[in-house]
Amino acid sequence: MSHSHTRWKLSRERRVVEGHVEPPEVVAEREQIRLALALGQLVHDRRVTLGLTRAGLGERLGMDPGDVEAVELGGMLPLTADLLVRLAAALDVTVDLHVVSDGCNTVVLEERAA
Repeated sequence: MSHSHTRWKLSRERRVVEGHVEPPEVVAEREQIRLALALGQLVHDRRVTLGLTRAGLGERLGMDPGDVEAVELGGMLPLTADLLVRLAAALDVTVDLHVVSDGCNTVVLEERAA
């Protein structure tokens, strides 16, 4: 079993402790990826709850199933307002994206009240 991810994380943390500061664009890109992964899981869970296939959700979004898969796997970057609006309509949810200066950003899908 490989522990390379653990070593990478510890190495990165050690560099931070030693005073290494990552460029802002690297920090921003990492956060964009983290948010895309979180959104992808939420989209997948909501699609399954609604009983939709990727093709079915794709029809609602005007995307092919491969694009839906990319969204669910966190590979649809950058996250755009257009994509969030389309997802809200297609999944019948409210999308809350909370962006703050310290990087503790969150994305939440909430079912619309009946």
